[in-house]
Amino acid sequence: MSQYFASAFRRRPNDGWFKAGNLSLTTVDLICAVAVVTMFVYGILGASTWSELVFAPWAVRDLEIWRLVTWTTATQPDFWPLLGIVFFWMIGQDVEAMMGRNRFLGWFLTITIVPALIMTFLGLVNDTLDRTTVASGLQSVFLAAIWVYAATYPKVRWFEVVPLWGVAAVFTLLNVLRYNGDGQRGMVVLTILVVLVSLTAARSLGAATGWEIPHIPLPATGKRKPSGPVRSSKGKVRGKRRDTPTVVDGPWSTPSAPAANPQETAAAQAELDALLDKISAGGLDSLSANEKRRLNELSKRLR
Repeated sequence: MSQYFASAFRRRPNDGWFKAGNLSLTTVDLICAVAVVTMFVYGILGASTWSELVFAPWAVRDLEIWRLVTWTTATQPDFWPLLGIVFFWMIGQDVEAMMGRNRFLGWFLTITIVPALIMTFLGLVNDTLDRTTVASGLQSVFLAAIWVYAATYPKVRWFEVVPLWGVAAVFTLLNVLRYNGDGQRGMVVLTILVVLVSLTAARSLGAATGWEIPHIPLPATGKRKPSGPVRSSKGKVRGKRRDTPTVVDGPWSTPSAPAANPQETAAAQAELDALLDKISAGGLDSLSANEKRRLNELSKRLR
């Protein structure tokens, strides 16, 4: 089981916005850093100053519009909110790797601003929604990230037992039950909005493709690099981009023959997809020796 924890806390090689020493700071790093800073705001400047960062529909309508952006990172200095930052850092890296830093930033801003903006206008219809007590910190974004990852890789299981979408559903249900029991109807609506907006935004940005999710087709941003070899004017191959994990030959390598028929090829492809899903969830180290051997065989057969 230690290999799963080691894989979960391993830093992913995502593209950063800039470097601090030898560390390339990614979008997830910066979001978590802002959340930690708000803990010091609470402790040094006081709860009243910190409370101006959280979301309140009536306050937004009074033109305190910064609350639309700051509420997901406003974090109280306590154990559970700190754990929310850690969990978001763990799964947020995987979601950022799927989308890329620009699209991930767009996704984060969308699930931060759009649900809060909707709640601001719903408060005009039902004043009970204005008395929303928003849970501070990145818990809502962490929940949204789990749903997006589960919708992108539906076969991934938590510790190879519980489907990840099941974990996301349980977390969502527990939050809804707690908020409803506390009489926080606004938080119930906001939680559901965050989940729905996160899935729609992710699907629009090219992720969450494992499920049929309504989305808004967005134009491609910039020129996408070709997936095949690129030839220069002199006819030389300049390189090849790979969008799938690279299989490295190792001591588990064995020769294999090509698939004999289409049915066998389809079965082999399904088995390969399952192994790649497992790598995406826990890294190459999460595979056993036999699974690594089988991965190498299937990749050679289907190449």
